[in-house]
Amino acid sequence: MQIKRLLLGMGVGLAVTLVPAALVRAQSQTPAALTGHVTSEAEGAMEGVVVSAKKAGSTVTVSVVSDAQGRYSFPANRLSAGKYSLKIRAIGYDLLGQATADVTDEQTATVDLKLRKARNLAAQMSNAEWMMSLPGTMRMNGRRSSCA
Repeated sequence: MQIKRLLLGMGVGLAVTLVPAALVRAQSQTPAALTGHVTSEAEGAMEGVVVSAKKAGSTVTVSVVSDAQGRYSFPANRLSAGKYSLKIRAIGYDLLGQATADVTDEQTATVDLKLRKARNLAAQMSNAEWMMSLPGTMRMNGRRSSCA
């Protein structure tokens, strides 16, 4: 009886270990509608860049993040066929030129994105970042930070 319980416990433990690995493998094989690499002259492959795609005439923007090799990939179930404009969010960098992609249902579109050092860093700052950059101590700026 104890041997049956032991074997059952080992079988359940093995299943719990193998099932998540199979799910990760299945997720990594999801077909891509749009893919590419994000690079800059200064850094080479750029990790952590937010790449956003917006279909012409749509109000919906879909975003993904580049990996350690600078690769980004939009899953096929997130982009329907059409013409997309691409934008990036990477502090200190601007997209070099305009980037567009023609996505089709039949094949994966590929667009490599080149970045350059930002010429106007102030244009990338949010309102909160502007407030944090004001001169003075936290105590002096206390009233300003509570304005919302």
